[in-house]
This record gives sequence, C-alpha cells and structure tokens, in this order.
Amino acid sequence: MRSLPILLPAAVIRARACPLASIRQIRTWRLRFVERSGNPTLDDLPRPAGWSDVVEASATPHGGAVALHGDGFRAVWDAPRPVTGPVRLRGDLVVDPLDGLETRGRILRLRLLTETVREDTAGERVVALTARDLSAIPKAVDDGSREAAGDTALDVRTRDRGVLLDVELGVA
Repeated sequence: MRSLPILLPAAVIRARACPLASIRQIRTWRLRFVERSGNPTLDDLPRPAGWSDVVEASATPHGGAVALHGDGFRAVWDAPRPVTGPVRLRGDLVVDPLDGLETRGRILRLRLLTETVREDTAGERVVALTARDLSAIPKAVDDGSREAAGDTALDVRTRDRGVLLDVELGVA
C-alpha cells in the first residue's frame, strides 16, 4: 500500500470547490505540486507525522508547466525552468480543483492543520502548526479573519491552513 500526503487548502474548502468526503471513501483529487517557499519561518515548521515534503517523480512538459508522474499520482508543477526526466523535489502536493492533474485514492486519515502565531516574551514571532484528527472534511474552516473576544497578554492569532489527507493510491 502506498500512502500519499495531500494538502487540501483552507481556501479550497471555503470556496466549496471540492466534494466533501470522509475516511475510507475513494475520491479523485486534482493535484498541483508547490515547491517550498524558501521562507525559513514557514519551511522549518514541524510537520505532522507522515507528512513528507519530498516528492520523487518523472517530469514531462505540460503546456507552459511540467507534469509530474510519480508512483501512483500525477500533478502539475509550475517549474522555474524547463525540466524533463526524474526529479526529487521539496514541497507539497496540493489540491487544485481548476488546474491540477487527476489522482485517485482512498482516504486513510484526515487532519485539520491549524497555524498559531504569537509573540514570545522577547518580542520574537513564534509559529506553530498543530494537527487534529477528523472523520470528514469540514464544510467550513476558520481563516483567522474574526477577532478573538477579550484581551490577552500576548497577541495570538490562529487560522486553519487546511486539511491534510493521507490517501492510499492504487485503489480501483
């Protein structure tokens, strides 16, 4: 069994641009590969267990982009240069219902990813990412746009980044 971590962004959930699903259901996802940003604050966040940022695939031209064909998945990649052949990349496979390439699989696990940003006592910005198990993709997520009620000693902001899907590939 090959499992693949896929990020379903909060923006896609808010736009209701993907079908609701629960654990054990088989779904087809349109995927895009997004390279790591190079921002050490975001790239160094500890990831939940099983969420790897390394993708190995074969790259072929696909219009103005590159198609990645991996072990049981396909994704489109906006490569910074023309690429053909085997590649090993750092980044995330992200659901892109408009422009991604189709990959089918059974949902093994769903986790809501919540980002918390606060200032520590020295005034430094601290970012943490937490994961909470779900039984189904939520109909709505908290994007952090609402102000928290009450005053706190430290400025703390939270927002849901999306849902991490662990998908079993190669299912009929």
